[in-house]
Amino acid sequence: MPNYLPFDLDWIRVVIVYSAIVFVISTAILIPSLKLLTPPRLSRLPNWLRWVLVLPMAFFVGQIAETVPRLLFATIEIIINHHLTFKPGFNCLTWQAYSPIFFVIGGMLMAPSHRVAVLLTLDGLKIVVAIFNLYTILTFINGGGRWERLDPILNSPLWWNVSVYVFCIILLILIGIYFVVHERKKIL
Repeated sequence: MPNYLPFDLDWIRVVIVYSAIVFVISTAILIPSLKLLTPPRLSRLPNWLRWVLVLPMAFFVGQIAETVPRLLFATIEIIINHHLTFKPGFNCLTWQAYSPIFFVIGGMLMAPSHRVAVLLTLDGLKIVVAIFNLYTILTFINGGGRWERLDPILNSPLWWNVSVYVFCIILLILIGIYFVVHERKKIL
């Protein structure tokens, strides 16, 4: 039976399984490092400096959250002594879905007050970037481009990138809702 789908289900399965394994290990490494951003440690800094450092800290934590999974993935490649063909799918998932979570949380933890507003602002920034990327791909597809074409930067298929951008948007919205509801329960 011919495959009329623009995507390969086996490739998706492998990307998701390996990504889940690497992300679980990466999160186990990264979460303890976020303890450096606890209120007692940060209270030593003046509030004005913490406000100045919100965006740089968000970018720094996001960059670390990109690096750790990529190093773990490279270690897997070295151990099995083989270049893995699904690496572009993993990289896209790391850069566009995993790292933004830490970007948002890192900036939020640095803020001395109004953390939910900071979270929603950083969330919105990452959502706007994902929407812009979606718009770019969909414009290309509407102009006659093909879903199977590889992204020139990520080297992953466009259909995969669209899926990851939509996942990123949904995930960031859910994180925003969670923190808004959690903060509201603290007030009540």
